[in-house]
Amino acid sequence: MNSTLTLLDQSTRSTLDHTTAPLYDALCLYEKSKRTSLHVPGHKDGRVFDEEALERFASILKIDATESKGIDDLHHPTDFIKDAQILAADAFGADHTFFLVGGSTIGNISVALTLCSPGDKILVQRNMHKSVFHGLMLAGAQPIFIAPAIESTTKVAKVSELDFIEKALQDNPDVKGVWVTNPNYYGMSQDISRLVDTCHQARVPLVVDEAHGAHFGQADLVPPSALSKGADIVVQSTHKMLTAMTMASMLHVKGHLVSRERLAQVLGMIQSTSPSYPLLASLDLARRYLVTTGRTELKETIDRLEKRRIELNPGLKTLSIWGGSDEVDYRDPLKWIISSNHEAISGYQLLDLFYEQGCTAEISDPRNIVFLFSLSETEEDIEKVVTAIQVIDDKLQQYSLTEQPEKGETVLFAEEGTLYKPEISLRDAFHMPRKKVALQDAVGALCGEMVLPYPPGIPLLTPGERITATHVETISQLKEMGAYFQSPSDDTMKSIYVLR
Repeated sequence: MNSTLTLLDQSTRSTLDHTTAPLYDALCLYEKSKRTSLHVPGHKDGRVFDEEALERFASILKIDATESKGIDDLHHPTDFIKDAQILAADAFGADHTFFLVGGSTIGNISVALTLCSPGDKILVQRNMHKSVFHGLMLAGAQPIFIAPAIESTTKVAKVSELDFIEKALQDNPDVKGVWVTNPNYYGMSQDISRLVDTCHQARVPLVVDEAHGAHFGQADLVPPSALSKGADIVVQSTHKMLTAMTMASMLHVKGHLVSRERLAQVLGMIQSTSPSYPLLASLDLARRYLVTTGRTELKETIDRLEKRRIELNPGLKTLSIWGGSDEVDYRDPLKWIISSNHEAISGYQLLDLFYEQGCTAEISDPRNIVFLFSLSETEEDIEKVVTAIQVIDDKLQQYSLTEQPEKGETVLFAEEGTLYKPEISLRDAFHMPRKKVALQDAVGALCGEMVLPYPPGIPLLTPGERITATHVETISQLKEMGAYFQSPSDDTMKSIYVLR
């Protein structure tokens, strides 16, 4: 095996010093050297740059290095990046960790291309991020989708009951793996221990998109991590719930069911040959902060958040903060799912109301909005949010005086556990000719584009998927309620591409 991909064993773990940040330190040394830059990037360590913006960017530009002499190479790390990835693997419980500069999107695409050759089958939870579908499309894979469960109060999708996944795996023993999202965008997480055992008995890897769970397992009060439960590949957005810069993410590997050499080869193909070293260094620093300080601050923050949520919820008249349910094994305390008790108030309306109050939510849907808190929140930080919730709660009490129609159910997925095998592969559908038709006339046709309410970026329809009357109704409902669709062929959502 390539020496840059050696496994992190116990003897190595015992010698690691998490107070260091080798990649960040290397960039600081690069800055101090003040060598004349006769290489890229063209801003020459900030010497040539927009004058008005230079003051804001100067400190970053001085460490915006590239893989020149004295600086390690992301695609063949032998020095500072290798050391930083080893430290990260130890912090998160992996055997090997790859740094990503294209977000979890790059991680998901690389997983698809690593596990699947053209025509290979893979069992995939249907409520996945669009990057999973794009990876499967590029790989030419034949996914078998399994419909998720729906949490009864919030109406959001989560991992289906394990019996459904196990049955699907038994019926399709030739799949190359099982791929789930856990936690979902809302912080709901299921115990995957039994699923891990089932996959390993079948000698297939379990892949977990844990984009919103990079902090899982880092304190007793948060859900356990997928790696701690034995998952084989875990993709994390270190920038989402931890402190890395936007786009900076990690891909963790554990066990021997996945070829690290193949994964490294794929990442070398799809990641830039000119990666951002400040982004890479922010991963190194996010790991150091987490281990040396963040774990303690995380526990203290959760104590504050839980205390305030429990105090606040009973006094709310029109709003409520979801506190978990028997249907969900673990709830992320860093996420508050807020909804209105008045059926006529959608999550999209709540998003606007809170924005006017100075609070920008992470996501909105037909029923809910989600507030996302960091590892370190002071009582003052939390109190600002509490005050906004109380103001909106008072304001919404006026709505109870006016009768408005209920939202009803917005159907996004088939019945839990339903298996769906696309009639045409994602790759073939992408390359087929298409035509645009009125949305109402598209029922029965094969979809020719990705229909993507965003966030969370889970496709309602994918290329090659059969369009039903339910799809059309859901698209119309979402648009009427104020949902945002990413990159549709028609911003009004009144027409859609179908395959010829």
